[in-house]
Amino acid sequence: MRINTTDQITSIAKQNQATTAPKRAADGFHNLLSQELELQSKSATEAMLPPGTRSIAFDPRLNADQQVSQTAVDPNKVADELEGILDQWEKYSTQISTQGSPDLKGAFGTLKELAYNLATLKQTAPSLESDFPELDTVRNELEVMTVTEQFKLNRGDYLA
Repeated sequence: MRINTTDQITSIAKQNQATTAPKRAADGFHNLLSQELELQSKSATEAMLPPGTRSIAFDPRLNADQQVSQTAVDPNKVADELEGILDQWEKYSTQISTQGSPDLKGAFGTLKELAYNLATLKQTAPSLESDFPELDTVRNELEVMTVTEQFKLNRGDYLA
């Protein structure tokens, strides 16, 4: 019996090619992944800006980190807003104290309006505490009363 060496050599070569092909593919993927990660790290450190925005980014007048001068709080305007909030409190008290069946839905809506108006006043006049501490104290007390009444209404204290 004669041994054919060429068949054995070709089958061994095919096996070698089959085993090296996945390694090459894995190496190719590894190289591709490392290249992409390298590109991402470069772009993250360089932070490329679109054309024309470089001058905007470094303009000190447009820097958002600078403090903006706050406008002066007008005590008359704040007092008028607090008076309107107190009027809403009177409306709320009449809705709750109605004999027979209090208007709980209306009272809840009024409390939501009160909370919104107080939050708006707090945002529009942030320097109220330092400029006019008396008005800030009134605003704080009204805010505490509003939160307390919301809690009491949600808890069911006013149910018949």
